[in-house]
Amino acid sequence: MNAKLLSLSCSAICLAFLAGCAMWVGVTAYSQPDASPGKRFVLQGPDPRYPGGDPTWPVYSQVLKAALESKGFVEVASSPDLIIRVSYGTGEPRTSTTTTSTPTMGYTSTTQTVVTPNPDPSGMPIVSTVTTPVWDVVGSTESTSTSTSFLSTIRVEALDGASYASGKPTVVWTTLARSRNALPLETSFPYIVAAMEDYFGAVVPKEVVVQKDFDDPEVARLKDIIDQFPSNPKPR
Repeated sequence: MNAKLLSLSCSAICLAFLAGCAMWVGVTAYSQPDASPGKRFVLQGPDPRYPGGDPTWPVYSQVLKAALESKGFVEVASSPDLIIRVSYGTGEPRTSTTTTSTPTMGYTSTTQTVVTPNPDPSGMPIVSTVTTPVWDVVGSTESTSTSTSFLSTIRVEALDGASYASGKPTVVWTTLARSRNALPLETSFPYIVAAMEDYFGAVVPKEVVVQKDFDDPEVARLKDIIDQFPSNPKPR
């Protein structure tokens, strides 16, 4: 994948896709009771060096590493306390149609009958009609718009290092984040990670919704990591 896709300008797409330049992310989390296995970790994901790997994993892994380290986790080369496995993806697109009715303004008129006394006492009252123009709603115009959204999901799962080495891995904690929006995962990834990082190792059985704005400092920090990768890699 061209790395240029990973550095799409959020400022350019905000007006088109992000209401108010913000993203809402639903987060749930599980952690074993009284778990304290340490914070030395090795990160695992869909490595493109192996069958079925994702070419963007080297970029995403750096974003996740930065998020984990900001919460006190330390990456090591061997003897980790945790094997942190990452999976992510985007579901099938969902298309919705919205019909909006807009009032149409125009001139109408009101008619009033006015009766005035006749100056001639013996004459009939004078009857006249007064027409007054009025600017008001005269109808409506309907417009239809169609939007497409995707459900992007990131799962970060920490396995106990000792049990993993013995061949019987146990889960220490898991954090799951989901966001439905009109953006590709390449663009929404730093938003979702920034929203979920506060819940690494937490217990959140009921989904909480986290809002991340375009100018959120952590979003900007994680996006800068993506932007450091070359935008025009040369083919081999």
